[in-house]
Amino acid sequence: MLIYIKRFYMSLIALTLVMMIFGTVTYAWITMASVNSLDGMSLTATSGNELLISLDGVTYSRELPSIALENLLQDVALTDITSHDGINFTRGGLNEGDLIVANQHYVSFELWLQTDRPEHEIYLVDNVSKLVTYDTDYSGTYVVSQGVSWKSDFTFINGPTFDQVIEKNEEHIYYASEAVRIAIIEIKDIENEYDQRNQESLRSFIYDPSENSERGYGVTFGAFSYFLASAQIPISPPTQIQDTKYSLSTFDINNPYQAENDDSLVATLQPSDALSSTGKTLYRGKIIVNIWIEGWDADAFNSILNDRIKIQLKFKAAKSSSE
Repeated sequence: MLIYIKRFYMSLIALTLVMMIFGTVTYAWITMASVNSLDGMSLTATSGNELLISLDGVTYSRELPSIALENLLQDVALTDITSHDGINFTRGGLNEGDLIVANQHYVSFELWLQTDRPEHEIYLVDNVSKLVTYDTDYSGTYVVSQGVSWKSDFTFINGPTFDQVIEKNEEHIYYASEAVRIAIIEIKDIENEYDQRNQESLRSFIYDPSENSERGYGVTFGAFSYFLASAQIPISPPTQIQDTKYSLSTFDINNPYQAENDDSLVATLQPSDALSSTGKTLYRGKIIVNIWIEGWDADAFNSILNDRIKIQLKFKAAKSSSE
């Protein structure tokens, strides 16, 4: 349910992109932590040149200056918003029609990737959220938060079944991490003459890192039920479906370069006229990463806007399951 008053002020302490090669697999991590004020960020890549990154599609390196992202995200104040496609964003509930601005109300940045390896598909992989706490780090994709203790001032149906009720004055811990959405949008690199794809062939991917489909988009319990009880204003849940994934791709245990499914395939790198230092063709791609608090999530209670979040994304280059 869309939170209708407060905003989630987020500070991105560190945004780190780390490229590492383990055995025969190419990995990349993006790490983001949020608190109540912006303290700065960094973007780095280390341990090998097989996967490089760029913010402008021209200069690729293992390290990017922190000022590049600090300037971009210095005004971010995450606001509960909604999107059915991960591209177009709106407010809902009592705030429907409000203006939504990238890197004010949600995080959005472009990222170029390149490799000279024969594996050209890029996947978001390895959700380890259940293994991680706010104060620990772990290899993989995760979204975790500290949690906020909140005493409800109304009785409401928390769900997912209608007999699961939170009584007035009942206190529990609620987590902003349960309402996060991550969208990765593949876009055409117009500066690469070899990228001849049309718009329909480009991929878009929305992921709920809580992987809890029962408490997903547009359900009538949880925050929606609380809103009806507290505001006493009749509104309807969304009729347009959000195409959300609740799991990530898995890979052949005997061949980590081979995807078993393409559930979290986010991009396919295209050949370019550039060559690596070893004379191999460089394959390049471009994506947009959008991260927001989904207001129609069952766990989008007002209290989570005081929470602190850590987000880490792990990408892997591999062959598609169709190959």
